[in-house]
Amino acid sequence: MKKLDIRKHIMTGISYMIPVVVAGGILMAIAKILGGAFVGDATDTVPWMINFLGSAAMEFVIPVLTAGIAYSIAGRPGIAPGLILGFISVEIKAGFLGGMLMGLLVGYFINWMKTWKLPDFMKSLMPVLIIPVFATFVVGMAYFLVLSHPIVWIQTVITDWMYSLQSGSKFILGAVIGGFIGFDMGGPVNKTASAFSNALNTEGIYGPSAAKIVGGMTPPLGIGLAVLLAKKKFNKNEIEMAKAAVPMGLSFITEGVLPFAAADPVRVMTSTTIGSALAGGLAVMWGAESMSVHGGIFVVPAMEEPLMFLLALVIGTVVTGVIYAILKEPIEEEVEEEIIDLDIDINIQ
Repeated sequence: MKKLDIRKHIMTGISYMIPVVVAGGILMAIAKILGGAFVGDATDTVPWMINFLGSAAMEFVIPVLTAGIAYSIAGRPGIAPGLILGFISVEIKAGFLGGMLMGLLVGYFINWMKTWKLPDFMKSLMPVLIIPVFATFVVGMAYFLVLSHPIVWIQTVITDWMYSLQSGSKFILGAVIGGFIGFDMGGPVNKTASAFSNALNTEGIYGPSAAKIVGGMTPPLGIGLAVLLAKKKFNKNEIEMAKAAVPMGLSFITEGVLPFAAADPVRVMTSTTIGSALAGGLAVMWGAESMSVHGGIFVVPAMEEPLMFLLALVIGTVVTGVIYAILKEPIEEEVEEEIIDLDIDINIQ
């Protein structure tokens, strides 16, 4: 049986995703520096335009990851279905884990399609018509019919559980929200906790929003600290990515962690979940409240107990960084070279 090389294909997708994450995240961070926490509301200004560019780039992060994985497996025929299914992964809130799964499924499905015995007159239609249409339809419908239902169920269970925690310990409520925000970074668990916090914010309950913000800031800052603490365990790409992740974290852009989480999901998600849970629990327990549901460091001065919020952020960051610095395996030179040397060569004839 042919070796699947799943890790190699995922690392290929990550290598294409990294520039998109960096471009989008840094542009959004710059926009907030120039235009403040609510720069997205100040239409037709230069900071708003910069933020719009960054936001647009962030919409492509998971589609590019999915397409990169599919391309690594199946070549150019995997790009179009990968982009489409990566976008669907974002739309149904399956997150980067869903995007990775779709990239693998569509890539291997296309490889199977390449084994079909077709008449000569149909072979020229395979890469531009038959493969993209059929692969997108079959894998996409399976995605909707199979994956969407458990995601809805998970979100419902989590929401009901979080509502039941409101009458209990403030630390536990904040820890659950923070931990969920730091768990899958854009996936169903993260989105559910975010929606729950936003809903309570509209009811005048602002502690969960503080937990949400600190839970989203902690992962990129913690990963940046891990790189500083254990630099020899990270390759050059990861070190540069960590540098970009820090300003993203300060701006409440958790996506700076995605390249690390996609490459090493168990260790990264363990570290970020623990750190974000601790930060969220401490922030709520110490009375931090945020009327804003986004904005990162730029809305801290307007919070209740801003110093306690910052202390919770520092503690969560340190815990995340130390845990991942310990858990991270040393770099493998051959993996680093694969990421650096991967380029798509597309010739239009």
